[in-house]
Amino acid sequence: MTQNQIERHQLGQLIGANKRDHYYELHYSTGDIARLYILADGIFRYFLDPAKKFDENHSSFVDLSQFNNDYFEKSQPKATSDSLIIKSGNYQLIFQQKPAVMSIFDETLHRNRLVQLSPLELGNDQTTEILKQHKNEFYFGGGMQNGYFSHKGEIISIKRDKITGKGGVLTQVPFFWANSGFGELRNTESAGNYDFGKSNPDATILKHDTNMFDTFYLLGNSPKNILAKYYMLTGKPLMPPKYALGLGHVGNFLTTLWQPGEAKERNAVMFEDGNYYTRTNKPEDASGKGSLNGEEEYQFSARAMVDRYQKQHFKLSWIVPNYDVQEINEEAMASFSEYAAIHDVSAGLWSQNNTPKASPDTTFIQTDTTDPKVLKNDALILRNNLKRKRPLIFSNTGIAGSQNRTMLAFGDIGGNWENIPTQVAGFLGASLSGQPLVGSAVDGTAGGGNAQIAIRDFEWKAFTPILFNLDDQGKFSKTPFAYNSKMTQINRAYLKLREQLQTYLYTLIYRAQVGEPILRPLFLEFPHEQVNYTPQVGHEFMLGPNLLISPIVNGREDGNGNSRKDNLYLPNHRTMWVDLFDGKKYLGGRVYNKQSYPSWHLPVFVRGGAIFDLGERNYVLYPQGKSKMVTYDDNGYNDYSRNHVATQITSDLEASKLTITIDPTQGDFNTFQTENTTNLNIMCDGYPDGLTVKINDKEIPMQEYGTVDTFAHAKEGFFFNTNYSWMPEFDQYQEKKQTALQIKLAKRDITDSKIEITIRNFRYGNETLVHAITDSLLRSPKQPMVDPDKISSHSLTVVWPQLTNQVQIEVNGILHDGIDGNSFTFHELVPNTRYTLRLRYVAGNKVSEWSDPFGAITKPDPMNYAINDIHVTSSLASPKDHPIDYLTDLKLASEWETIDGVSEDKPLELNFAFNHLEHLSRMVWVPRKIDHQGDPVEVSVELSSDGVNFKPYGDHLTWKSDSKNKVVGLRNVDAKAIRLKVYKSSGPFVAAKEVIFFRDKK
Repeated sequence: MTQNQIERHQLGQLIGANKRDHYYELHYSTGDIARLYILADGIFRYFLDPAKKFDENHSSFVDLSQFNNDYFEKSQPKATSDSLIIKSGNYQLIFQQKPAVMSIFDETLHRNRLVQLSPLELGNDQTTEILKQHKNEFYFGGGMQNGYFSHKGEIISIKRDKITGKGGVLTQVPFFWANSGFGELRNTESAGNYDFGKSNPDATILKHDTNMFDTFYLLGNSPKNILAKYYMLTGKPLMPPKYALGLGHVGNFLTTLWQPGEAKERNAVMFEDGNYYTRTNKPEDASGKGSLNGEEEYQFSARAMVDRYQKQHFKLSWIVPNYDVQEINEEAMASFSEYAAIHDVSAGLWSQNNTPKASPDTTFIQTDTTDPKVLKNDALILRNNLKRKRPLIFSNTGIAGSQNRTMLAFGDIGGNWENIPTQVAGFLGASLSGQPLVGSAVDGTAGGGNAQIAIRDFEWKAFTPILFNLDDQGKFSKTPFAYNSKMTQINRAYLKLREQLQTYLYTLIYRAQVGEPILRPLFLEFPHEQVNYTPQVGHEFMLGPNLLISPIVNGREDGNGNSRKDNLYLPNHRTMWVDLFDGKKYLGGRVYNKQSYPSWHLPVFVRGGAIFDLGERNYVLYPQGKSKMVTYDDNGYNDYSRNHVATQITSDLEASKLTITIDPTQGDFNTFQTENTTNLNIMCDGYPDGLTVKINDKEIPMQEYGTVDTFAHAKEGFFFNTNYSWMPEFDQYQEKKQTALQIKLAKRDITDSKIEITIRNFRYGNETLVHAITDSLLRSPKQPMVDPDKISSHSLTVVWPQLTNQVQIEVNGILHDGIDGNSFTFHELVPNTRYTLRLRYVAGNKVSEWSDPFGAITKPDPMNYAINDIHVTSSLASPKDHPIDYLTDLKLASEWETIDGVSEDKPLELNFAFNHLEHLSRMVWVPRKIDHQGDPVEVSVELSSDGVNFKPYGDHLTWKSDSKNKVVGLRNVDAKAIRLKVYKSSGPFVAAKEVIFFRDKK
């Protein structure tokens, strides 16, 4: 037997079991001993310690103190001829003797929740569990995997790499769950990787770099139920103070230097003295320096920034003035905090990886540590400062359990379109991993300069839990007023809208405590549509149950300069969706294409049946069917669990009768006003002819008012408004055309008033919910086809004989609308996938029969031929945040750079070694996008077939310093290693996103 075989083995036959005082002890023929703990209904712990020490509390992120022995004592073991079966509630944990595999059977559903395919594989440095995977089983979790929320068919890494772009892992969370109703939390801080069917579509392979196998199995009938059990183990998400939901500014007002600039410079900023300035790192060029209170020059100070937000009419809620600078003058910080507080702005401190010296009035901390001890100390300092008020910590990374201590707020490079869909999917992934409080800096940090990207980024992030700017880290300012007045107005409008939705957002944060994510993938609200579980809709999200946001994710424009939106999916063919801004109604269950959105217009859709509380019992309703909303409120800073109020509103539209019920408000908190008015704004399509209002079953008379002015002065009554808008900041962009029935009710004790409103002859969206009629006079399309010359790995083009202006195309069972002309290109497709299509003509509300099915297979992903596991060395050292490993990690979001520069006499040598002789096609150098200071401009290439001896291949090649990839053809080249020499670069160092080597496809 080899040493490797001794070190690694499969778990042997189960040979015995004992019931101890609070666990079952399992014995295996390989000498291994494991323990099974039954902690709660559907929470089981399997713990195998090869050292047999069984330190039950070895974890830093699992809290077992709340669990007692009740469920264990009620469990019932039973031995059969081939298995040990332990019954707990409705679950049977079945431990097969040989092979030693486990399964969990649900007696209620009469099926297995999970099944191990083979015995655990145990080694000195790694453990592996392999589970059976089903065809329609989808997987989520693993922390914030940037660019991904749904992991079926993929491999994810459970290891933080601090890469903020696509493929990076910001939070290390060894927790995943499946839509089939089970989850698993590995109780380890070691790195791992989870293969959800990429290597074998029938298997889920879970590995961690530890010899101990300690895991919790979580069983639940819904994602909410599984996440709630995850919180039982790791802690509920923190409840932030209300100011955390407002706009934040993070900057460096201690070491930032400013030099004179000119208006024509894209990164120049005009200050209060009327002059333009740009940031500089050279003290000899500087004419101004940042400070907290104007100790240097007032216009460059943190105080001046607080003033600036006020002058620009942006409500600033919180500010961090010392980002990336640990040392700070306590007296100066206390003075600034006091000034900020006078302007209703909370001031916080940035800290790297240790607890800062916080002054007594510090209200929150921003950090980049995940160390539980440091975070605990931070929280204690804040609690002492704030007395009974809630502490708040922002962190730019996380681990399992971080949700109990921090809000996840980070900044990426910024300034490119790809960041937006990457972050949308990443936010969803974080939410499904138990970290619902997440946000990222608007337009990133160091990049920027593109006004359209900045504006679109601010718009969609106004609908996320955290909204903030991170300034002073690059050339461009990141404030919401950094561009022209038009852009500033748009940002101001979205901030006002966010303020109006604060009660809605705050309610969602309450619900996050019990396992309901704030940002939700579509499947959480529409679980019966398979597409909602896939990356195909990963660029969209629901904010709670009622708002669907589909960000603009690229720079494509129509002929009028408006953003063009394709692939906009609105789920559920029985749901009406209403454009939040213009009131246009859409039928769900289809994809809309060729939609146009001017700069001010973000695609945001209200779900039919939605109810919003705009604060102070000012309700907006979009009636459809039956719906319910419970809104929560408190004073924003004290203990919320016992000091809050809840109000339930229901809406029931049946035929043409609408019934709205507002139950008495439950609960209490200091400053809560029991006497309050009630306002309802009910969206409708026409004048309803019957209104009845009852309070505590007693009908009250309601006077109708004929004008906006008379209704405004009324204490009680109703008004049919044909020019209604509840977002006045957006009125400047469009004519007011929405219609609403507005009802006012005078002040009453809302804790003792049940309000029932009945409206007859009510219409809203009736025409939208009518499906198309097949017209026999419209002939079925003949010979639509996929153009064989226009098929790529991510797109295909359909052509057809034009008979009508509009057509509909069904793609793999999903209807696509909004298509005209005689051709259309589908983008964002999955490589190497068969797409089956049908096409039909559309004329008004009439459609033809479908064509015969046709289709094509997209081409394989070129990255399938990229060589991985390349060993690369460099003759020049790299900074720790941009290591040489980033050069070949196949993640375009990571960036490598050198510390020193190059010369003809001392070129940079990069050696790329492959694991074996490779038959190559090309080498691609991907330059970094943030700037072009480190681009190679003169290089040479050498080849080696043995990894030792090299011969020239391309000598002193000249490359341009620009954003284009640099390609070196290597067709028919066999190599074991390649050496690249850089003799000259465009700046004082050398940098790149990636160097990719491709195998020949043959």
